[in-house]
Amino acid sequence: MIKTRIDAITGLRGLAALMVVYAHSISSFSLPLKINFLGEVGVTIFFSLSGFLMAYLYVGKTYSLGNVIEYAISRFSRIAPAYLFMLLLSYIVYTFMDPNFVYQISNQNILRHILFSGNVSVFWSITPEVEFYVLFILVWAATSRYLKRFDIVGIMFLVFGSIAILSCRNFFPGTFIGAKLHYFLFGVVAGVVRSRIKDEQEKNSITFLHMILIGLLVLMQSGTISLPFISNKEFYNSLLTAVVGAFLVFCFTFPSRVGKIFFENKFIVFCGECSFSLYLLHMPLIYLFLKLPRVNGSDFISVSLHIIYLVAFGLVVLLASWLSFHFIEKPGARLINALGTSCKKKIFSIFPVPSTEKMRSIKGDN
Repeated sequence: MIKTRIDAITGLRGLAALMVVYAHSISSFSLPLKINFLGEVGVTIFFSLSGFLMAYLYVGKTYSLGNVIEYAISRFSRIAPAYLFMLLLSYIVYTFMDPNFVYQISNQNILRHILFSGNVSVFWSITPEVEFYVLFILVWAATSRYLKRFDIVGIMFLVFGSIAILSCRNFFPGTFIGAKLHYFLFGVVAGVVRSRIKDEQEKNSITFLHMILIGLLVLMQSGTISLPFISNKEFYNSLLTAVVGAFLVFCFTFPSRVGKIFFENKFIVFCGECSFSLYLLHMPLIYLFLKLPRVNGSDFISVSLHIIYLVAFGLVVLLASWLSFHFIEKPGARLINALGTSCKKKIFSIFPVPSTEKMRSIKGDN
């Protein structure tokens, strides 16, 4: 059951990445099926998944200095390798080779992006993601105090602070966590609730629910059911989309026959494993493919060549993402984890941790 849940979450991440890729490809390649707010829905799933996973993995785990350091190392190693590689490559290409490159990373904004606060193209969504990683440490600390001592002061502080921020979310820039906080918070709530529910065998009711949710998604995305938004800003500001995103993530982590077909097949799980590289690489590859000669026309040969062109694009995106995942993300993560663990040991050797905290940390790691 644990593997089923992990595969479902990975598959959801892969689906979200594919949504964003298709949304960005529609106008570039004149794709026939234009889907309403597809990219926004994909980003919504990404944000909701982040809140869900952080709560699912860490709320209830012992809050200690050692565990917080391990948490920080884990989060940084997850995104830093591919992100920093793409950032450096974009800086070189844009500054020295092509001033029209899609990722316009220059001397003026590279420091901002290195600090995970940039807003060029798809990098904008990574900024609130990293900010949430930092904010979650407070959530973890507050929930830990409540679970151990029934101390609600920290929880109350977070609740009132969140309400204050959410009431002003329309005024925050899109790269600030305050503008997207509702996605992460509802994801956290979904993760906490899900962690309290034991895995169950597949049920017909869950299968039926999954069928309804997937059907509604298809109807909404195809425009059959109109969404009450006139812009992506309005979409992202809506509390409704945050609730729906968290609800979808929550529901699809339960096992069902439909879930296996849609979220646990090998292709979608593959896309989920490579999702971050897929997200970072697809825009430069779109830019590259648009520079290649294309045949325009409605005759059979022209249409066939266009289909071959699109298939080639899809295969190149998947291959590049797989290569990035295996040769940049994974080795980079191993290196960062090794360095982080070494630094952690040195810190604890210089500043010894009280024995009670060591015991809690060891208990929390098991």
